[in-house]
Amino acid sequence: MKQLLISLIIIVATTASAQGKYPYPMDIPVSISASFAELRANHFHAGLDMSTTGVIGIPVHTVEDGYVSRIKVSPYGYGHALYITHPDGHTTLYGHLSAYSASIDSVARAEQYRKKSFEIDLYLKPNALKVKKGEVVALSGNTGGSGGPHLHFEVRDTETEDALNPLKYLVAIPDAQAPTVYGVKLYGLDDNSQIAGTCSDRYYSLADIEGKTINVSGKIGVGMHAVDYFVAGHRPCGVVEIRLYKNDKMIFQSILDRIAFDETRDINSHIDYAERVRTKRFIQKSFVDPNNHLPVYHANEELEIAEGETADMRYELYDFNGNKRTVRFTLNGKASATATPRKHSGYYIDYAKTWTLDTLGISILIPHGALYKSEYADVVRTELSNNSDASIYRIGSNTIALHKPFTLTLPLPASLAKAGKKAFVAQVGDKSELSYLASTISNGTISAKPKTLGSFTVAVDSIAPKVWSKNSRTNLKPSNSVMIGLSDNLSGIHKYNVYIDGVWKCFEYDYKNARLISVVNRLGLGEGKHDLEAVIEDECGNATRWKWQFTIVK
Repeated sequence: MKQLLISLIIIVATTASAQGKYPYPMDIPVSISASFAELRANHFHAGLDMSTTGVIGIPVHTVEDGYVSRIKVSPYGYGHALYITHPDGHTTLYGHLSAYSASIDSVARAEQYRKKSFEIDLYLKPNALKVKKGEVVALSGNTGGSGGPHLHFEVRDTETEDALNPLKYLVAIPDAQAPTVYGVKLYGLDDNSQIAGTCSDRYYSLADIEGKTINVSGKIGVGMHAVDYFVAGHRPCGVVEIRLYKNDKMIFQSILDRIAFDETRDINSHIDYAERVRTKRFIQKSFVDPNNHLPVYHANEELEIAEGETADMRYELYDFNGNKRTVRFTLNGKASATATPRKHSGYYIDYAKTWTLDTLGISILIPHGALYKSEYADVVRTELSNNSDASIYRIGSNTIALHKPFTLTLPLPASLAKAGKKAFVAQVGDKSELSYLASTISNGTISAKPKTLGSFTVAVDSIAPKVWSKNSRTNLKPSNSVMIGLSDNLSGIHKYNVYIDGVWKCFEYDYKNARLISVVNRLGLGEGKHDLEAVIEDECGNATRWKWQFTIVK
């Protein structure tokens, strides 16, 4: 009896440690605005976004005893981020913070001044900076790539650094809303497969497919367009699990409960990438490309509908709390004799092989494994109508997903060669906008490693960044801020340094508001006049030195 009681205690303790162990990290009502594994551009969302209802400065508590293992400060990504490692094998991350606690801030500040850089990525030794469960370690904010004030919270496996679903470890968060379905897409997976009498893919709204019968023929793929909500009418989040059944047999299952960061770009294979580019719909495919590395698929059987066959299809979608949404439809095996098989143009690129091409004066190298599946791609040159002797080169389409960059080498026109390092390979957007790519010049050519296919040209950036004062006055109190506006016309800001009275000072780069900023009382200055010099450099080496004078008053 005693042994049984001990066993029960162990079971209860193990269950408690597996779920519901961590408290909510802020003392405000629970509000989730983005969920774990939610679908984003080029990545899965790795944690929970906890709304602060537009407020900055909410105290953030560590959810368990541990030590600060990493402090990362960046203008992008998670902005001011804090990593705390715990004895239970997990590391929690707190992102988009506006400030650290005094003890943590002193460590971060010392590293910034040691490196003379606002951006730092500091790893601390175990137990060098301990924290206790419930301790205030930071204030919530809107730094980095945040689109509005909130706390980004993650739970990671300390050993592998994989992101885990925080809902498994936090106190239960109420959620009675089943996933919401918008539509289903059907795909012909070979040149002769048909959807509704044509050899082309087709998207159906929920009203057009639920309970309906669709004529198909051959190898068919299915995709689900859906989201989930914690609270009706609030922000849409991600669906945790998708199951697809054919005649009551499960032929596909995906469960998004763990994300390895070196695999997160595989989201572009998990979803219909071309659909996202064209329509911004995130459709999760219920079939797997041959070079998809994700370990989230627990069933994946080929779906082929023969002539005269009837397949009763059923989707089941689940959120973390087990709320379920079911969608049913029927696929009827019936081919059209007038359907025209799919045709392809361009070069065939085998995803499993390195592909190289020298044509039109350019060189292309797409490494093996850069594509998720084999593709066809055109290579086209278009002469520009202006006086430039540069051309635009289209390499395939931006609707083809890449897992890793390819190498593109273009001729460097004589008229641009004299620009030296101010010349670069630019990606040309749908509206003819240019995006800078880091480039290398050699023997009359210029090379870059784009992460997407599309259109490219050679451009020159010879204009230095603009810099100006964003302060309305020059007499500043210790509680005021010094704000410097900055912008660049083309290649973008690369370096930024601010000196006051000849001494480097740490200013935050807030790229969303196009400014460098520091509170006066963090600059270590006395009353009176001070001379400020900002040195701002763009990606092509164009630099601006800007001077300003201000006075600190009581």
